[in-house]
Amino acid sequence: MHGLGAAQDNAWVTSRSLEEHRSDVLALLAPLSPLDFTLADALGCVLATDVVAREAVPRLPIAARDGFAVRASDTRGARMRPVTLPVTHDVLPGHGPTRLMPLTAARIARGGALPYGADAVVAHPTTAAASVFLDAEVAADEGVIDAGGHWKSGDVVVEAGTRLGAGHIASMAACGFATVRVRPSPRVAVVAVGSELRGHVASLHPSVAPAEPTVDASGPLLAAMLTSAGARVVRTLAVPDDAPLLRQAINDAALQADLVVTLGGVSDDWHDVVGPVLTRAYGGELRRVRLMPGDQQGFGTIGDGDVAPVVLLALPGDPVDAAAAFAGYGIDAIMRMRGLDVVRPTAMVQQGWKAPFGFAQVVPVRRAEGTRDRVSPVGDPAHPLLRDIAAADGVALVAEDTVEVKKGDALPILWWQR
Repeated sequence: MHGLGAAQDNAWVTSRSLEEHRSDVLALLAPLSPLDFTLADALGCVLATDVVAREAVPRLPIAARDGFAVRASDTRGARMRPVTLPVTHDVLPGHGPTRLMPLTAARIARGGALPYGADAVVAHPTTAAASVFLDAEVAADEGVIDAGGHWKSGDVVVEAGTRLGAGHIASMAACGFATVRVRPSPRVAVVAVGSELRGHVASLHPSVAPAEPTVDASGPLLAAMLTSAGARVVRTLAVPDDAPLLRQAINDAALQADLVVTLGGVSDDWHDVVGPVLTRAYGGELRRVRLMPGDQQGFGTIGDGDVAPVVLLALPGDPVDAAAAFAGYGIDAIMRMRGLDVVRPTAMVQQGWKAPFGFAQVVPVRRAEGTRDRVSPVGDPAHPLLRDIAAADGVALVAEDTVEVKKGDALPILWWQR
């Protein structure tokens, strides 16, 4: 491309707003098909259907604490006239209910089935003594979890669309579920492009061999952001500015991923190859997106039409630009595949700045001490550095028709996951 005119050099480059670019990317994506996972593997995935209790949990009244199962009526007046009840037997979890005779007690462990006849559990040191001395009354149902106390038959235990955490997993296990239908976490492959990067595969062309290789910071940054958004990064690699090697790397990555993301190589300089590869091999488009920082973005699809294509996103190589692209639309792509919506709560700005009219802007921000909804910019909003991304609690998204962000303005925020 070295001798081509500027118009030809930029033939594949068009301009879009961030909203238009986000919409075009999301139009290529759909929620992943649900799969049945074991509970352990379902952690972090999005539930595809409601999980409904098939029976009451617990099925029978159980002890809510260690102590002694008693009849509440046998303790009536114990504050004035203490009573001593003989301990007739022990009750442990996992056994069927026994029977408690009047004026007796049963030593019971938490979770044990309440004996027939008992209606309370007294919190009392459970020694091996043959009797228990009570000098206070206990009310009926005290220290007891009734049948169906956690869930009744037919109750919705976890709603569809929930991102499953430890509590959800435990609840479904308690209800007798071993597997659950979820939308799996999207598998993402990250391909950093640049002959200057360390660790790239060897090129046949000496002109792309770096004399002083640099460290790739964008790949680890994006991998961390993808993981925090619920994706599963299945592969990360670096390739030189070599079109055949790049195409081979992308095709190989698509075999094991639901989404492939390239980093770098998106300028219209003669040595950058992502644009031509994107348009000629993957029916894609490299475009100028009105986004600061990082206005060069692209997308395409990988596949021959026999199966659903794998979407390819091309992000800038600078780590700050990559972070802005992820905040502006990358996280939306991940959430679309997960069947979720992106939530960007608003926060009030405590210190204003000039905004680049005509461009959406992504600015690192930090929470004001002791608050959750007041923020200030980190570093120079016009030229954020990687250290600003590291020091920030998240990023603010400024609309492209904004000329100035003023103190007191409310901006949508994407908080970093810590």
